[in-house]
Amino acid sequence: MTIFDVCASFDVGGKYVGCRELSTGNINSTYQVEYLRDGEKKFYIVQRINTHVFHKPIELMDNIVRVTKYVHDKIKDDGFSTKKFVLHVFKTKEGDKPYFVDDEGGYWRCYRYIPNSETFDSCDDLEKIKRVGQAFGRFEKYLDGFDAASLHIPLPDFHNTPKRFDALQVAINADVCGRASKLKPELDRLFALKEEACLLQKHLDNGDIPLRVTHNDTKCNNVAFDKNTGEALAVLDLDTVMPGAVAYDFGDAIRFIANTREEDDPDVDNVGLDLNKYEAFTAGFIGEMKNSLTDLEKETINLGVLTMTVELAVRFMTDYLNGDIYFKTRYPGHNFVRARNQLALAEDVYKKRNEMQNILDKYVKE
Repeated sequence: MTIFDVCASFDVGGKYVGCRELSTGNINSTYQVEYLRDGEKKFYIVQRINTHVFHKPIELMDNIVRVTKYVHDKIKDDGFSTKKFVLHVFKTKEGDKPYFVDDEGGYWRCYRYIPNSETFDSCDDLEKIKRVGQAFGRFEKYLDGFDAASLHIPLPDFHNTPKRFDALQVAINADVCGRASKLKPELDRLFALKEEACLLQKHLDNGDIPLRVTHNDTKCNNVAFDKNTGEALAVLDLDTVMPGAVAYDFGDAIRFIANTREEDDPDVDNVGLDLNKYEAFTAGFIGEMKNSLTDLEKETINLGVLTMTVELAVRFMTDYLNGDIYFKTRYPGHNFVRARNQLALAEDVYKKRNEMQNILDKYVKE
């Protein structure tokens, strides 16, 4: 079955011209498709969902349809362009479904391509980082009031930090590759941060902080930008949308965008939190979201930075102990390098927690 056949199943209209495969994204196969309608070029994004990662694609698409519909209605009320500030999911011609199943059982979906837009894999420009924060903050703000508990969970316990530590302990005890004895200094440092890193899950379990719709992959390349104005537009890649704490999204964004090094840079002595980048993202995110946050969320949102960083260090270390069976690696010891990098970042975040709180308080009070 060709891309033309897949596209023909969706109710997009016009004449098919062609497609090109996009290299962006590490999970799904993605194509930009060109159509001609009423003499104008129209572009769409067609993806084959990776069912090895997302085992329940129908539930996944149900999440995306419901969330985008909710955001669509909110931004329309505020006068924003629904073609630019939210993803549009096309339905099939037959069955009116947000997915198409091909002859091999593959699941496909189709989105409207956001006109005149671009994305960035990394970002050092502080104004652009602020706009990334605005986009994710706006996304969370417009989903305030959505019943997060009604969503399907595509990745169970994805940010359950205590269970991540439990899995690490199991890997240490099994020690299938004979690596554990050499990792004692790093493991001791990780477990020293366990109690603090597990507090957010405790707050969620106790109902102290609200369960919200969270994106769970808040990297800068998941925000579309207007090529001409530089304005941040829609939030992309909604596969991991599920219930969680707002601090998870805030924390993971900071972890990714404000590290002074790439997350697998072995130069751990120079790994740390860039407070200028932290402030830029915080200004954008809190500027959009502050009126929706509870007092305890405001007090604990920075805890998300430590939690997400520690959690990823734990996941890298667990995979290294298990023989590198989950994360793709480029060389022996790659996961250990990643774990040390994230551990160094977490320790720097802990040291700078008072400075971070002062910055956060400034934007909460504005």
